[in-house]
Amino acid sequence: MDEEEAANPEVTEEPHGDEGTDWKAMARKWEKQAKANKEKADAYDKLQEEAKSDLQKATERAEKAERELGEANAARELSELRSKVSAETGVPAELIQGADEESMSASAKALIAWAKPTAPRVNKPGSYSAAAGGKDARSKFAEALFG
Repeated sequence: MDEEEAANPEVTEEPHGDEGTDWKAMARKWEKQAKANKEKADAYDKLQEEAKSDLQKATERAEKAERELGEANAARELSELRSKVSAETGVPAELIQGADEESMSASAKALIAWAKPTAPRVNKPGSYSAAAGGKDARSKFAEALFG
């Protein structure tokens, strides 16, 4: 109710009659009320949008933090598995590839097989066995050259 209506309770409106009712004045009154309500509704919607965007920002930050935590945990678990496989096989952890323990073990075994020497091992590199035929011409030349 308007202040005028509250101050003057004797005035009653006739719902179906045209007698004494100023419809234009009533329309203007309701238009003013609608405009006031519209401004309030717009202000409320703006506040709701701001609050919603703050909530959305907080939700996005929380989702990002959870995603980063999950990635960090996964990286830590992979590092621990690499260290475990490295300790078991003797292969440096930096060389081990794979996403799980089985693939890492297979990678380490493949590296071990690859790194295994295929040539015979010489006990004293650069030495020449006299039992194999004594001194040959090259040995004599090297001895004469270098003393």
